[in-house]
Amino acid sequence: MSDPRPRLIYTTSILASFARNDIALLEREFSVMPHVFAPRKKWMAPWALVKQLFFLLRHGFTADVFVCMFGGYHSFLPGLFGTLRRRPVVIIVGGFDAASFPSFSYGAHHRFPLGWFVRYSLRHADHLVPVSDNLVKSVTRYLPDSTDPQQQGYKAFDPGNSVPYTIIAYGYDPNRFEPMARGAGISFITVAQMNPPNFLRKGVDLMFLLAERYPQHRFTLVGNTPAMRYDRVPPNVELKNFVAYERLPEEYAAHTFYLQLSMWEGFPSAPCEAMLCGCVPIVSRVAAMPEIVGEAGFILDRKEPQALFDLVEKALASDLVDLSKRARQRIIDRYPPTEREKLLELVRQLKKR
Repeated sequence: MSDPRPRLIYTTSILASFARNDIALLEREFSVMPHVFAPRKKWMAPWALVKQLFFLLRHGFTADVFVCMFGGYHSFLPGLFGTLRRRPVVIIVGGFDAASFPSFSYGAHHRFPLGWFVRYSLRHADHLVPVSDNLVKSVTRYLPDSTDPQQQGYKAFDPGNSVPYTIIAYGYDPNRFEPMARGAGISFITVAQMNPPNFLRKGVDLMFLLAERYPQHRFTLVGNTPAMRYDRVPPNVELKNFVAYERLPEEYAAHTFYLQLSMWEGFPSAPCEAMLCGCVPIVSRVAAMPEIVGEAGFILDRKEPQALFDLVEKALASDLVDLSKRARQRIIDRYPPTEREKLLELVRQLKKR
């Protein structure tokens, strides 16, 4: 018996937890046909486009809605199918598609032809869903003496984009991420997908400086890969490879602080998950992170080692028990699982038009 629900094509460049959560959410009312556009090498992107075309030729003519996680090569063909068939196209703007940092080779908008594909896709969508208002247009001054554009966000690189948009943050389950037994002593953790030169964007260089400054404390980096090469790893830093999503709560909960000293993010999930587990956050003043942390943690204004050391000294002297409770409560109050249900309501309304 065929599924009577309306059909939705969901395209993503990475099947991360936020994509899986959105698919599960949309499946409440739609028959979701996911497609993962993830060529193993950059030169394989044309072949991935051909595979996506065949997928769309098979399923696209019966789809009622097209949803793309991020703008990129993978959002171009779904956008064309939606336009030709007069079906709504929704693109979730997540970070990479709203940034340009040539100095550390991050962001779509300084790359050709990727930047063109992003701008075309975002300009021809029916509705955009940035996960933070910083991804629409914002100013970043975190990197001192940087030659990168201070203005970031998709409208910074395409001012003529007038597509309607709705800010919808991610939501997090406090029953999945909760405090557990904490390890002895003071400890710090960072969880990141590590590939060269990604450790610089994620601020792992600053984490290593902290580890050298505080040899008596424990540091953990989750997400290390065999491809990573570091000049020196301090002896009090533990490098861990992939950790299953189901095991992340116990990793977070075993540490005192969560570090996210990135040079750019969209709306990172790891600090939110770690805060639910009782970690006190120390983050950079980048994109959505200051609004995530608020008064429940510590924010580094500039990427300067001495400023970081001073901030950590302040953190170590604080009431960590109280901050731990406030960090968890802030995520519960501001980013509950129901927050993301706004995406389902938006797609439902667009489908009715």
